[in-house]
Amino acid sequence: MNVCVYHDVGERGTKFTGKDLRSLIRAQGWYYPNMEQTKSVFKFNVCLTTYETILADFEEFEAIHWRLLAVDEAHRLKSAGSRVLKQMRVLNVDRKLLLTGTPLQNNTQELWVLLNFLEPVIFDNMEDFNDKYGRLHSQEQVMELQRMLTPYLLRRVKEDVEKSIPPKEETIIQVELTTLQKQYYRAIYEKNRSFLYLGTQNGLPTLNNLQLQLRKCCNHPFLIKGAEERELEALGGMPDAETLMQTTIQASGKMVLVSKLLPKLKAEGHKVLIFSQFIRQLDLLERYCEHEGFIYERLDGSSMGSSRQASIDRFSKKNSKSFLFLLSTKAGGVGINLIAADTVIIFDSDWNPQ
Repeated sequence: MNVCVYHDVGERGTKFTGKDLRSLIRAQGWYYPNMEQTKSVFKFNVCLTTYETILADFEEFEAIHWRLLAVDEAHRLKSAGSRVLKQMRVLNVDRKLLLTGTPLQNNTQELWVLLNFLEPVIFDNMEDFNDKYGRLHSQEQVMELQRMLTPYLLRRVKEDVEKSIPPKEETIIQVELTTLQKQYYRAIYEKNRSFLYLGTQNGLPTLNNLQLQLRKCCNHPFLIKGAEERELEALGGMPDAETLMQTTIQASGKMVLVSKLLPKLKAEGHKVLIFSQFIRQLDLLERYCEHEGFIYERLDGSSMGSSRQASIDRFSKKNSKSFLFLLSTKAGGVGINLIAADTVIIFDSDWNPQ
């Protein structure tokens, strides 16, 4: 079977762009000599590409009659207004296969979008679908939805496909707030502006969303605007690196726990993922990793596509020295394969149960 990998973003700093290189791939890997104009006879049996490449070279894909469209990370199609979904609807395709390891999050509209992509004639009306399945109040309704999905959905859990993986062990650790966290927590809860403003030059934290500020405080008081500046001022302005690190650790109950846990996990040969919803929290964890000399990777919403994959590859390759991967929950929780890790630390749980 001939497989053509059709994806290249080009090399920065060179005269060749991604468009140039993809044009070369088409000329050498798609068509036989003097057959390019026919658009019906190809060298390849399978073309592997990316969402971004389809958007960039859509006219090339649109001109081909595809026997099968297999879409990995199909959860990316669940938004009815997404550009990639609109483009893929136009492709000339005989059969469609959607693959995803990311569960739908209790949203029947997202489910309808995927079903409509597969069977636009049968699932032609979102309102009718929502009227019937939008609010499942009884077990009978759930069973009816499951029966409806049976012809379209093949679900496989870990136990079905990989029996060598040991069962997951989940440990929930209750961590007490430090004295500093308790002070900030009380000040935020009572909207004590005089305490929160004391010693800061950057103004007050936003108190309109108390829940968010309290969640930040439970992670680390330095996530609160002006708090780190205030505590450093109390130490004389610019403490040495060791004092700064100990202050950062001792300010948060979670950081105290992590600072004890990570060296032990590293000594035992584990590879660890740490998830947080707050970029600032990842900054503090990154500061700790650098201080301890841990080899780590980081992925958040600012990570570009090429650097994201490079980080994943470095962490996942055999004999990798990377011990730790810091990830933001939204950027790192979807469509990423990090099976090299055996331990996951969820620094702060999402309030969404999914």
